[in-house]
Amino acid sequence: MKKRTVSLAFVLTLLTLLIPVSFVSASVGPLQLVAIVTLDTEPKCIAVNEATNQVYVGVEDGLIVIDGQSYAMVEKILQDVEVVALAVNPQTNRIYAAEYGDSIFVLDGATNEQLGVIPEGIYNHYEIAVNPVTNLVYIADWHTFVGYYDSILMYDGETFAEVTQVNIPGSDEHTYVERIGLAVNPETNLVYATWSGNNNLYVIDGNTHEIVDNVLPSSFSEEVTVNTYTNYIYVGDAVLDGQTLVEVPSDYVGKLEAVDSVNNFVYTTTSDTLYVLNGTTHAIEASMELDWSFSSYFDFMAVDSKNNKILLANSLENEIPVVDIPEFPALTSTLLVLFAFASAFFIYKRRLSGTPIRKQSSAR
Repeated sequence: MKKRTVSLAFVLTLLTLLIPVSFVSASVGPLQLVAIVTLDTEPKCIAVNEATNQVYVGVEDGLIVIDGQSYAMVEKILQDVEVVALAVNPQTNRIYAAEYGDSIFVLDGATNEQLGVIPEGIYNHYEIAVNPVTNLVYIADWHTFVGYYDSILMYDGETFAEVTQVNIPGSDEHTYVERIGLAVNPETNLVYATWSGNNNLYVIDGNTHEIVDNVLPSSFSEEVTVNTYTNYIYVGDAVLDGQTLVEVPSDYVGKLEAVDSVNNFVYTTTSDTLYVLNGTTHAIEASMELDWSFSSYFDFMAVDSKNNKILLANSLENEIPVVDIPEFPALTSTLLVLFAFASAFFIYKRRLSGTPIRKQSSAR
């Protein structure tokens, strides 16, 4: 009876140690440069439409469409339009391309044909964002004249009609030209807007279209990014809880450039290195040296979560390097855990039945 008790304790201990393994997420393998797309002009912005597996690159004289599988150029549209900002709604398969100093063009993601314009007469918009759940398009509109509010404009993504606008408090009295940054969390239906006039982060309720909170982060930049997986908000070097706006302790390496909310990865860069960070702990999962000096002002990137790819924009060389983010297959981890369970159960049954487990004889 004592042997059986010991065997059972051994098995239970082994199983206890193995259970957490089955819940460990896949690890990142070595980063690999798999393609370089060469452009004939300087890239201004980039976005991925995972619904059609197409990549859109805004340039000085149009919008370039690239096949997300072969990375061959499909076509160039919006000729002679300087596209400076892009947003994609994968639910409706629509692309929103902002022209410098003018309108936002709405494109059909299936045909890349123009469906309409939202709207005429909007100037100085560099930031646009889309909530795929509510199908609302958010546009950062900032002014160069005293007496006008810097605001967030909201448009219906289907009809292109204006819904409302949210004014930044005190911006009409500000004497300097300021910038607005935008990010949307479709999971919570909250919109986050930064304003350089007071370095604040504003929270807008997506249902009521009202400012419900604001905070002064310990670090600031016009760019604001949301990780819907963790509900973390990134402003400058500050990481905030998206619900409470309390800062989360973090000391990650590099400057944040993109977030993969599907796989919970955060991508940062220094001047010569790309980093893949764990989206929760911000620990370094992988890194890769770059062949050029990455500029956070001129260069940028987009995430292809579906294909585990990162597309970087090298504005100096007019190139789009494509980096593969390989993962340790989850199936392999699962099979290893099942094998360990089977082995432990086999040992327990043999001990319980009293049948000795014979050793194989070795030749001498």
